[in-house]
Amino acid sequence: MGTVLDLRRTDLRSNVLANPYWITSAEITPDAYDKDAVLFSFPITKSVSPGYGSGLVLIHMMVVEVVTAFNGTAVIIVGTGSILTDAVTTGGTITDLDVDEYFEAGNVAEDTIGFNVPSGGNFLGLLAAGTYSAYAQIVPADSTVICIEAQLTGGTITVGSAYVHVLISEVPRVA
Repeated sequence: MGTVLDLRRTDLRSNVLANPYWITSAEITPDAYDKDAVLFSFPITKSVSPGYGSGLVLIHMMVVEVVTAFNGTAVIIVGTGSILTDAVTTGGTITDLDVDEYFEAGNVAEDTIGFNVPSGGNFLGLLAAGTYSAYAQIVPADSTVICIEAQLTGGTITVGSAYVHVLISEVPRVA
């Protein structure tokens, strides 16, 4: 027999948000054509996006849902960038890091309604190897904020809409 040292945290038992959980972007429409659409950002402190604290955000999977088929020769790629602060909004500047980290050209059937999971590229390759890529393990920051972006390119696009769903876990920082 031994003496118990109880290190369970009773405050965690009231957490109603299960880990991992899905987050969903705003709608991607033809308005996103030839722009860097910031879908999610990961600041420490709540601003435009929810604050994620100073822990770690792990990206487990991503899905592009085409709700209305795009016309023309639409191509959607999804990757990463950074913005100076989370307060940067429409018209601001983004620094592209790896614009097709999650979905490369040809991974999304833009002209077909349905769900698209990654079918190639860096993210999927490393995930299949049991390794998290640099952009699948995000450390939140209040300056040079990592974000997930989508780019919509290809000819004249007048119709179409899509959403990006991301399965994430928040790993809290203890020290």
